[in-house]
Amino acid sequence: MKERFINRMMKTATMLMLSVIVMSCGMFYHNADDIINDMRDARHAQYVNVGSGLLGLGRLISPTLSEAALGITSVQVLDLSKCSVGDREKFRKRVMNLTKNRSYEEIVTKQAGYDTRTALIRRDGQYVSEMVLVNASDMTDVMVLIFGHINLENLERIINDQSIYTIK
Repeated sequence: MKERFINRMMKTATMLMLSVIVMSCGMFYHNADDIINDMRDARHAQYVNVGSGLLGLGRLISPTLSEAALGITSVQVLDLSKCSVGDREKFRKRVMNLTKNRSYEEIVTKQAGYDTRTALIRRDGQYVSEMVLVNASDMTDVMVLIFGHINLENLERIINDQSIYTIK
């Protein structure tokens, strides 16, 4: 009887510890892809995913695109400009948590009043494997997520390109 009680308590304690570990990992593991997947279904959100096939076609058509996009394998764009204020605030809070994520390196943050532009990267050795570009202002809330094997020389050109922050 005593052994059953001890075994039951040990099982309960083990399951409790496992659930705490799983919950804590889920709470602290946030990345840009999760934000886009959660927010793209918001009402009036605009989401575009440009895969490697379409990027390859664009490189054939435009030589300047092939030069600037060297190493990019896919691009995801999320525009919440037409969404409700609540959805936009939720997005901004999640982006702020993303900037605190240790797996991302913050390389640029420009603030002018309420307008904020942020660029975060994830490195894979000498190359950038993931780049997150966020523009938040009164008028726009846009996130661009770029995957690939990007040279550091192309990084500044991609970050400073103003056209990727607007969907026309």
